[in-house]
Amino acid sequence: NPTALSNGVIGTAYSQTVSATGGTAPYTFAVSAGTLPAGLTLNATTGVISGTPTSTTAQTFTMRATDTYGCTGTRAYTVTPACPAITVNPLLLPAATVGVAYSQTLTATGGTAAYSFAVSTGTLPAGLTLTTAGVLSGTPTTANGAGVSVTIRATDLYGCQGTRVYALKVCPVVTVSPTSLANGTVGTAYSQTVSASGGVAAYTYAVTSGSLPTGLSLNTSTGVVSGTPTVAGSSTVTVTATDVNGCPGSRAYTVTMSCPVVTVNPTSLANGTIGLAYPSTTFTATGGTGTYTYTVVAGSLPAGLTLTTAGVLSGTPTASNGAGVSITVQAKDSNNCTGTRAYNLKICPVVNLSPTTLATATVTQAYSQTIVASGGATPYTFAVASGSLPAGLTLNTSTGVISGTPTALTAASFSITATDANACAGTRAYTLTPVCPTITLSPGTLPNGTVGTAYSQTLSATGGTGAKTFAVTTGTLPAGLTLSTAGVLSGTPTSIATQTFTVTATDSLL
Repeated sequence: NPTALSNGVIGTAYSQTVSATGGTAPYTFAVSAGTLPAGLTLNATTGVISGTPTSTTAQTFTMRATDTYGCTGTRAYTVTPACPAITVNPLLLPAATVGVAYSQTLTATGGTAAYSFAVSTGTLPAGLTLTTAGVLSGTPTTANGAGVSVTIRATDLYGCQGTRVYALKVCPVVTVSPTSLANGTVGTAYSQTVSASGGVAAYTYAVTSGSLPTGLSLNTSTGVVSGTPTVAGSSTVTVTATDVNGCPGSRAYTVTMSCPVVTVNPTSLANGTIGLAYPSTTFTATGGTGTYTYTVVAGSLPAGLTLTTAGVLSGTPTASNGAGVSITVQAKDSNNCTGTRAYNLKICPVVNLSPTTLATATVTQAYSQTIVASGGATPYTFAVASGSLPAGLTLNTSTGVISGTPTALTAASFSITATDANACAGTRAYTLTPVCPTITLSPGTLPNGTVGTAYSQTLSATGGTGAKTFAVTTGTLPAGLTLSTAGVLSGTPTSIATQTFTVTATDSLL
């Protein structure tokens, strides 16, 4: 027993036990005819046939069992060891490239090392050779389109074989252009075209390592890299172009997307005044994309003021801050690109000017009035903020003294601004109307005249400016008398009637 033995596999340990029945144990076993397969032996005591088959040659032999009394029984067996399934690896061979050194090592499994490799059908591309150790190497000299089919055979130590059919392609050198891609700006449309040459059109394009900047994509048919980048930073990406025969070419690119210049406006901020609502200011930004959010990224707003994310600066300051505080306002767009501007934000005390009204000025007479400022930090400087002082008067910018000699009666409305050491200002409006000086006529009374007798009396005036002109402004001179502009009242009275009249002397300013 048994009636038949398993065949076994070359290179794989084999063990089969032959047993006997019908006689008297113990039995001894022997090959009475033929030969065991190469690599196998028989244990005469146990009946175990074992070993490692080394040949596929079929062997027919007869086993004889002898019992303790010399009685025998026989059975004929045929054992044909089979080759194992030998697998040639790898599954696929990568394409080679003309002019580029190529090396791939083939291996085999399933049989018994060492293996010997050979091309069993087909022809290797020019420039490549296969060693018996399985090294396929060389420098291809000619492209071969879609490739050639070759069958590689691996033969193990005992002559067992396995094969694999390969499509071995030799590609031309496919060059991807340009050598570099332009950098872009976040939020701005981007377009660059990658092209290929050296292979057989048409090409398909793919990102084979890394990734394009966020917001960009690669058109696999045209090679156009396009879109609108949304994130700043550098990206390293490899683009591979594959021709119609599957031959690739690659190029690595580093593309940097930069934020646009975001400009924060306004360029400066108005001063605020303690206790008064701050003139509401809305920040704006240009250069970025979408909606901006605003924050103070350096310094602190004066107490009482706030900045909304929409950029509105408002509130009522509660404390002055001397020369001001430095703050930096940042605008961030929808792509997180930022711009900043530094400001000096000053909260002023209330600067008061006194007096509330100015002393009366008199034409041709020296005038002096001091404007006094308080509430701020000394020293103050003074200026006419609007309007004009009366003709002949000037303002001392250091002392606040309005002085000079008025030269006209014209009313003047103007505003005086006092600015303290921290550039904080207060303003007050004034109206100043110079008046005429008192002009006195002499003599105080005129002597009476005599009808028919020549009369002459000269009038004079003091208190005005320059030469005076005289005129009767009410009433009527006695008949026969006239008054010259020089003030000479003369003539020959012709009537005894009493006349009351007013003579007005006007100086040169009028």
